[in-house]
Amino acid sequence: MALSALAPAVAKSRKAVVDRSTRAVLRLVPDLKPTPGEQASDRLFYGLIGLILSLGLLGLLGINILLGNDAVRIRELKLEAIAINEEREAALREVARISTPENLAARATTLGMVPSTTPRFLDLTETVEVKAKP
Repeated sequence: MALSALAPAVAKSRKAVVDRSTRAVLRLVPDLKPTPGEQASDRLFYGLIGLILSLGLLGLLGINILLGNDAVRIRELKLEAIAINEEREAALREVARISTPENLAARATTLGMVPSTTPRFLDLTETVEVKAKP
């Protein structure tokens, strides 16, 4: 006996097994049939989706507002940093102008200092031994 002769029987038995198993699975779920004259409503589903959408949009709006505020604050801080750098540069230019040798010499003479005619230099190459006190 050839196996091909059994092929229709196998197909029929497979279909029967599938039908029985789907019926068994469907028995686990109650039949949700609307009563006559009543129509199933999707209001709850659409309301929930609308609520989620609204909350998402409000969340995005809040994040956008916070980012806008932060952008304004960053801009203000950058302008403040530029102003502080300009003040620093002006102070450095003023120090450089005041500390020129000519200006220092003029200030020294107004304070009563006189230029040295015989300059003396320190020789730091000689080492001096310091004796420790007992």
